Parts: sequence; structure tokens; C-alpha cells
Amino acid sequence: MSMAMLCAAAVTAQFVGGKATRDALFLSALNVTALPTMLMATSVCSILVVAAWVRGSRRCPPSTLVPASFIASALLFVGEWLARASVPVPTAVVVYLHVSGAGPLLASGFWLIVNERFDPRTAKRRFGQIAGAGTLGGLFGALLAERVAALSGAPSMLLFLAGLQVIAAVLARQLGDGATSWIDSPSPMPPSRSGLRVIAESPQLQYLVALVLLGTTSAALLDYLFKARAVDAFGSGDGLLRFFALYYAGTSLISFALQAVGSRAALERFGLALTTSTPSIALVAGAIAGLAAPGLGSVLVARAGESILRASWFRAGYELFFTPIPVADKRAAKSIIDVAVDRLGDAAGGGLVRVAIVFLPAMQSSAIIWMAIATSLGAVLAASHLNRWYVRTLEASLLRRSVGIALGETHDGSTAKVVADVRQRRLGNAVPTRTVTNNLLDQTDPVLRDIAKLRSGRREAILQVLTRAEGPSGFLVPHVIPLLASEPYADYAVFALRKVAEERVGELTDAMLDPARDFGIRTRLARVFSVAVSQRAADALVLALDDERFDVRFQGARSLASMIDRNPLIHLDTARIFAVVSSEVAVSRPVWVSRRLLDGIMGDSPLDEFVRDRAGQSLAHVFTLLSLVLPRDPLQIAFRSLHSEDKQLRGTALEYLEGVLPAPIRERLWPFLVYQRPERPAPLHDDVMANLLRSSESITLKGIAGGWRQPAVAGFDGA
Repeated sequence: MSMAMLCAAAVTAQFVGGKATRDALFLSALNVTALPTMLMATSVCSILVVAAWVRGSRRCPPSTLVPASFIASALLFVGEWLARASVPVPTAVVVYLHVSGAGPLLASGFWLIVNERFDPRTAKRRFGQIAGAGTLGGLFGALLAERVAALSGAPSMLLFLAGLQVIAAVLARQLGDGATSWIDSPSPMPPSRSGLRVIAESPQLQYLVALVLLGTTSAALLDYLFKARAVDAFGSGDGLLRFFALYYAGTSLISFALQAVGSRAALERFGLALTTSTPSIALVAGAIAGLAAPGLGSVLVARAGESILRASWFRAGYELFFTPIPVADKRAAKSIIDVAVDRLGDAAGGGLVRVAIVFLPAMQSSAIIWMAIATSLGAVLAASHLNRWYVRTLEASLLRRSVGIALGETHDGSTAKVVADVRQRRLGNAVPTRTVTNNLLDQTDPVLRDIAKLRSGRREAILQVLTRAEGPSGFLVPHVIPLLASEPYADYAVFALRKVAEERVGELTDAMLDPARDFGIRTRLARVFSVAVSQRAADALVLALDDERFDVRFQGARSLASMIDRNPLIHLDTARIFAVVSSEVAVSRPVWVSRRLLDGIMGDSPLDEFVRDRAGQSLAHVFTLLSLVLPRDPLQIAFRSLHSEDKQLRGTALEYLEGVLPAPIRERLWPFLVYQRPERPAPLHDDVMANLLRSSESITLKGIAGGWRQPAVAGFDGA
């Protein structure tokens, strides 16, 4: 982390100092009206450099390519310093192309290395700090440019820029040695595609292209007005360099303050889309003020507001969009978006300025401001689509990483047991069934005989009815349901009732929702519904989600998940399910709290084991409910990832969950998802258990004293 911050400071210092030097040398050697043409020339140059960079990135990892590029850029600065005295105008043009083309590309390479070091969750916490360190570096670069201009003149700054780039090369090399391509699956990296193809196949990257293109265009439009009025106010030469240096220093200082105080808070409160829109929003507000009060002051405020937010909140949010993207695709596309598209925005801005100068000379300032407002609003619109695509990219990342997670299905062991027993019986290995000897019953209706067998207490007679291929008739269902409470026959009763679940939905629903019945019967009836596929059966299970008993709610949710797998056309009211989840989170909280407090002092007593298993079941139940209305596969992988030893995978899971969970549910659930086990638990075991038993109405105490406990739940797959 410290290495990333140092490198960010060095990279930004050389870039900010380079921009101040570039602007001063260019505007001292040429007229400000040449600036739009220069912007377009810079765009062409940058696109050519990016094409060469992308080709090189396919052969060299960023840890090698980025430091080598810094060294090459430093040597070019030395050459420009040597040529400045003899050919000042061509040197000013070359410096402008050099700083405008190489500066963003090197910064993009640095952030590419950083992107490969952090998972999305950690990146959200750390990128603001890294960008803040970069802002401090920018402040240093700006102040250095001002002092150099005051003491020895603007051209001398070229040597200082060369030195800063050598330092950045050394730090980038050390930072790159620790980078890991964690996002890809453990399989070998696939052959890289061209960056343009990657962008064409990714809606998220297409919206990022629109955001960068329109945002840069609006900034270029306003930047022209800002520099034109700065030249009118300060003239050319060292005084202009000092003004630009102080301007960049001031914006860097305010940017750092914003990052230190509110970068992470802005991401969490506003989301990625709104955070990355803040530069465009600030530009719109400042441009409107510039229309109302023309002059250097209003344009300065508008340009500074855009620059400050772009260097702080925008940077922290923008880089996060790349974290879940596969490494090969990221390396192919990121530099194109960061630099080539950015330069295209400059070119578009320069072209629009030229149009305003040629066709609207009398009102060029107001025309440029209106065009800046229009393009900024377009950038805000493009950013508004990014939250949804960021979550989808996180889903894809989780699915790619799922090969490292055990995702075995939770099979219904009772069904397998009954099927095996039926096969054995049909092979003749079972004891022959003894018939009921009551001659009167033998002569009566077959239904009465079956009822008599079910109520006889004779195992073979009961199993003979329950294992029939056609299942029990409607007259027998009321007599089969009570057998669900009997351990010797419960699995067989579930097996039999599943065969007629769809035909007897109403009767089974009444029994499942009857609070007077044994909770074991109601829980197993919820299991029976797992084979159904009708909307009526799904509606019945939704009603069971409000049951007072956790066991019934737990099994009802699992059966609903299994039912939706079989019939995706089943409709569930999303608001209704979220309301159930909110209620469940509140009910389960005492159990989770008790589990947390007992970490480290849990023993082998039945109560300790019960709390441990019940806490696991409660969390699994909440995720089962969420999977009914959210994408199930990535949610399941995220749930399993929370218990993974892979910190980067766990960070991706937390970032995905933060994006898809509704805020009220996330706020209640979050402390138990990110909790780390304490080294020294303070509370006494007996006190914690007493508080748990007093506070949790959902825990069944029957049988605990005798050593009974529920089986632990490893996942939330449907039964």
C-alpha cells in the first residue's frame, strides 16, 4: 500500500509539473489561437502512441512496460532541454505533444498495475488513499514548477521532470513486482483480444468510453476559455508559468482535502455512477455561472471545480470499474479508454472551439460554454448506466472464480434412502408383508384396508402403502400426513406425498400452515413442496415464510428455490421477499450476536453447538431468501466466498453484495459479513448464553439438554 502511494505521488508530480511547463512553453512561443489545432494534433499523436503501447502490452507485463516507458520519456525530456535554446518553437510543440500524449498513458499504466494488486472491495477502501497521495505529489510538482520558473526559468523544469520520471520508473518497477493477476481463474490466461474488440463486446466499457469522451470534450472546451483569459490577464513567459503552477497547486491541495475527507464516503453514499459524474456536474454549474458573470474569475472557478473533482472523486470511482474485468481484457482496453479516447475528447473539443471561432466570432465565448454544458450532460447520462453494469461485471468475476470454491449440491438424503429401500424390497430381500388378519377388513373397500394399514402400527403394512408407485389417493393423504411426525416413517411419508403434491396443494398447505400441528410435520410438508412447479404451490410456500418456527421458514425458502429452478416462470413479489428478509435479519440478529460473542470460548456443550449451527443456518436462510429475487449463481458463489481463505475473492464477494443488497438489509446484515473473530473474547460464556435464550424467540429449546442439535448448513441450495 505504501509503495502504491509513493508511486502515485511521483507519477502525479511529474504529470502536473509537466502540464504547467507544457502550457507555459507553448503559450510563450505561439498564439493561443493555435491551441485548438494543437489539441487535434495531440489526439492523433496519442492514438499512435497508444496503438504501439497496446501492441507492447501483449508481449510485456505492465511491471516491465511501465518503468521502461518512464525511462524513455525521461530521456526525451533531456533531449528537449538540449534543443530548447536553438529551436524554441518546435521544441514547445514537441513538449506539448510529449506531455499530452505520454503523461496520461504513463498514469494509465500505473493504475493498471494498481488494479492488478487489489480486489474490488479493498480497492474501494484504498484507491481514494492512493489518489490522495497522488494529489499531494501533484501539489509538489506544481510548487516545484513555480519555484523553478521563478529562480531559473521555465525551460529548466524539463530536467526536473526527467528526474521525477526516473524516480517514478524505479517505484513502478517495485510496485509491479508485487502485482498479481488475481481476477482470472486458475486456468491459464486465454489469448488476448484486441482492445477495440474487447470494448465492442462489453457494454460497461462502452459506457466508460462515452463518459470519458464527453467529459474530456467538455473539459477541453472550458480549458480553452480558461487559458485564453489567463493569457489576456498575465501575458506570456515566466509569469504565466507561475500562474499555472499556482493554479495546479491550489487545485491539487483542494483535491487532496476532498479525498482525505470524503472520497470513500462519496463512493458509499452516492455510488459509483454519481461519484464519477461529479466533474461534469461541477462544470455545468460553473459554466452557468460563467454565462451570468463572464470573466476570468467565473471560468477559473468552473475549470478548477471540474479539475478538482476529476482528480479526487472521479479518479477513485473510475478506476474501480476496471477491477473486476479479466486481466487480459483490461490490459488490452484500459489504455485505449484512458488515453486514446481521452485524446479524442480533446480533439473533439478543439474542433468545436475552431467551429465557434470561425462561424460565431461575435459570440464564441457563450457558444463554447453552451457546448461544454451539453457535452457534460451527456457524460452524466452515460455514467448513470454504469452502476448496473459494474454489478454484472462483478457477477461475471465471481462466476469465473467459482472453480476454486466447493459448490456441491445439498442432496435430499431421505429420498435416496427411500428409493434404495424400495429397490431392495422389490428384489425380494425384505421380509414378506404380513396381511391384516381381520376378515371383515379383507372384505371391505380397498381404501379402508389401506387406512387400517396406515393406522395399524405395523411397519411392513405401513411401508407397503407409502411406497406404492402411484402414491396415496386423496382419501389417504390425511392419514399419511400424521406419519411425518414419526421418525421411522417420516422419510417414507415425504416420499409418498411428493408424488401427489401438485394434486393436493390445498390440503397440504392447510396442514403446513396449521400452528396446532407438530412443527416436524409442518417442516417436512415444506420439503414435500420442493418437487412442485405450480404458482399455487409457490404461493403456499411464501405464506410459510411468515411461520413462527425457524425450521418451517428455513425449509420453505429452500423448497421455493428448488421450485424456481424447475419453473423459472413462477412469479414472486420482490417487495414481499425483501420484507421477509428484513424480518428474518431482525429475528436472527440475537443468534448472530451470541455467536460472535462466543467465538473463542465455545465448547462442546449442546447449547454451544446449537448456537454455532443455528447462526450458520440463519445466514444461509437469509441468502436463500435473497436468491429468490436476485441472480442465484453469483449470490451463491458470494455466500461461499465469505468463508473462503482467499481474501481477494472474499473482497469481490463483499463488493458484489454491497451493490445488489437493498440498503436496509445491507445495513443490518453487513456487520456479520465483514466481522473478524476477536483474539480475546471479553464476555463470560454463561452471561452470553443467558442473553441469547432471553432474546431469541426463534430458537427451539426442546431436546437441547439431551444433546440434540441441528445439522450445520454449508450452503443455501434448494432441497
